[in-house]
Amino acid sequence: MSNPSPRKTGRSRLRLLMILLFVGGSVGGWFYYQQIQAQTMAAKVALESLKPAKRVQVHSLGRLEPAGTILQLSPSSGNEGAVIERLLVKEGDDVNAGATLAILDNQARRMAALEEAQARLAAAEARLQQIKAGAKAGDIEAQQAAVNMAESQSKVAARDLNRAKELHSKQAISIELVDQRQWEFDRLQLEQRRAAGTLESLKEIRNVDVAVAEKEIAGARAAVARAQADLDASVVLAPAAGRILKIHTHPGEKLSDRGILEVGDVLRMQAVAEVFEADVSLISVGMKATIRIDSSGHQIDGTVIEIGNLVSRKVVLTNDPVSDTDARVVEVRIDLNLDQIESVARLSNARVEVTILLDIADSQSTNAAGGSVQAISQQSAR
Repeated sequence: MSNPSPRKTGRSRLRLLMILLFVGGSVGGWFYYQQIQAQTMAAKVALESLKPAKRVQVHSLGRLEPAGTILQLSPSSGNEGAVIERLLVKEGDDVNAGATLAILDNQARRMAALEEAQARLAAAEARLQQIKAGAKAGDIEAQQAAVNMAESQSKVAARDLNRAKELHSKQAISIELVDQRQWEFDRLQLEQRRAAGTLESLKEIRNVDVAVAEKEIAGARAAVARAQADLDASVVLAPAAGRILKIHTHPGEKLSDRGILEVGDVLRMQAVAEVFEADVSLISVGMKATIRIDSSGHQIDGTVIEIGNLVSRKVVLTNDPVSDTDARVVEVRIDLNLDQIESVARLSNARVEVTILLDIADSQSTNAAGGSVQAISQQSAR
């Protein structure tokens, strides 16, 4: 068997060397690429760590309050100086909308004023009917008889006057007697015309008289409406259904600035959270919330239903004497779960701690993405 020639051996070694160089370059390039990727991932992780963590909740203090807030009831205007005569409810009573709560001492006087105004209205309406009906039938008949009598007397006087003129033409009577008959005839003619005019006035119904009577009726009706309004103002009614929470004025006491009583719909309690103005932009209607009662530690779930439109000072303060009491807040109203409301029906104005849960799904996905980046970085470093 012959040995390979030195030329062929050199070519084989050269081919093997080229293959080894190609493989080594590919492996080196791949490792270099992986190193660059690892550095890029590490830079991303560093940038992510510099970003502030996304908030998942907003915490604030607040208070419990009946739906529609607590109503502080006072009588209508015009009752200044009035005294409570009767109070028909007591604290803790549940009342319906329109229920009578209290009666003032001016009710009897205003009832009398209403009856007087109603009587004046009835009299004005009767006068209008009288005007439209005209004079009484007996008066018209009597006046018609007077007209007939005056007419008959005028006819007799006319005959006497004609006879006197004929006798005077025959020089049987003097001119003075003729003048006397003429004067009597003229007088009876005047009385006849006056009687006829009176009869026509009795039968006539003038539009101006009807208009005056109608104006009197309108004025009387306005007086009745005013008297009725004054009478209604002497009674305090419940504007909405709710529970009597506090009575400020009792029978025999004058009305004060505190009003008579406070009422609220405790069957639908709500939490009013005082959220810092910088956190309001994170909150939206429909977010879930957890309400913790300070006094008992009891927790209730709820849903944000309303975000206020006014920035004001805090009302609910912490026990920390160095806390910011002049902070600017916005009230956020939260509906409580119906199955948990009964336990807080007697806790109106109780201080609570409110935690509003933000978009948790987004925060969880962000945390998951950050964890995957960190895992890749660690893997690359290894």
